[in-house]
Amino acid sequence: AFTDGQDIEARGNMLAGSSMGSTAFQKGLGAIHSLSHPVGAIYNTHHGLTNAVFMPYVLERNREKIEDKLIAISRYLDLENKTFEGFIKWILNLRHELKIPHTIKDLINDNSKFDEMSKMALNDPSTGGNPITFNQEDFLALYRKSYDGNLSITL
Repeated sequence: AFTDGQDIEARGNMLAGSSMGSTAFQKGLGAIHSLSHPVGAIYNTHHGLTNAVFMPYVLERNREKIEDKLIAISRYLDLENKTFEGFIKWILNLRHELKIPHTIKDLINDNSKFDEMSKMALNDPSTGGNPITFNQEDFLALYRKSYDGNLSITL
C-alpha cells in the first residue's frame, strides 16, 4: 500500500490491520503515545509518525517486561533473527523503508521543551498502560535518547 496506492489487496490489508490496531486501545497505549501527545500538541506533528519515531526507544526501555512477547512476534513473522534484537532491527529496517525519521530531532529540531513535555507525558492518560511504571526522569531520558538517536541496537 505504501509503494503502490492502487494495490487494492494491500489497501484492504491495511484497513484490516488498522482495525486490529484499534483493539490496542482496550489494553492501554503506553509510553509511545505518552511521549507523542506533548510533541503533537506543542509542535503539531502527525501523531502516527511521531509514534513511529518513538517506538524503538520505548520498546528498548520496556525490554525487561516485553522481551518474551517480541520474541514470539518474531517467530510469528518468521524473522531470520527471532530475538528481541532481531525484532528491533526489523522495526528499524521497516521504518527506513517507509522513510520514517530515526530521531525526533528530524521532526522538531528543538530540545528546549523536554522538561515541560516530560511532565505532560507523565500525566498523560496513556502512561498507565505502559508495562513499566515510568517517572518524569524516564520520560526525559526517552526524549533525549530519541532526539540524539541513542539506541543500543542499530541496523
